[in-house]
Amino acid sequence: MRIVSWNCNLNLKSKFEKVSDLRPDILVVQECERLPEDFFPNSHYLWVGQNEKKGLGVLIFRGSGKIHSSHRRDLVEFIPVDTDFGSLLGVWAFNHRAKQRYGEGFDGATENAITHYEDFIREKSTLGVVGDFNNSIIWDKNNSRTPFQNTIERFERLGLTSVYHSTNNEQFGQETQGTLFHTKKEEKRYHIDYLFLRQTGNVTVGSYQDWIEFSDHVPIIVDLQS
Repeated sequence: MRIVSWNCNLNLKSKFEKVSDLRPDILVVQECERLPEDFFPNSHYLWVGQNEKKGLGVLIFRGSGKIHSSHRRDLVEFIPVDTDFGSLLGVWAFNHRAKQRYGEGFDGATENAITHYEDFIREKSTLGVVGDFNNSIIWDKNNSRTPFQNTIERFERLGLTSVYHSTNNEQFGQETQGTLFHTKKEEKRYHIDYLFLRQTGNVTVGSYQDWIEFSDHVPIIVDLQS
């Protein structure tokens, strides 16, 4: 089974053919527009968000799914889904920016989302937590509000491992491959997209040359071992 996460940087409609060429079974896609569930061919589209042009979606290819009843709109943006391939919590974390963007009633802290969705994450059918976390331990010293090391440790206690780091034997904050290229500059590379999963698998990261035309992010892809 193949899981892909990609921040498409708006207008998924025009980029669908490009990302579908990766042949995912489940695609978690950030900064995408609200569309009907049957909009894309041979797939089922689930979406949450506060801005109809810029939310969080999950595409299930050659299958179907639904948003889990535990979903909370005020936690932005996290989407718990049940699919034919298993359950998954999709992420586009706003962190401390949630209240700035949407007001006092909204919370973007991944730590609080883990607390709320802990029972969902613990379910045997849940594959893991996948997406754009907008965070790295390289910022922990200057951003004590959302220390990412705490998030990593909480996932570990829940039995989830970053498959990129385990596969490549790399430390958090010392990644050799970036997933975000700030202002689309190749030298402004950060690793902020993660696949925290129960299973191991083969991980690949899209290349800057292949994807920068479409987004400031590149996809991160895992083929899970059966």
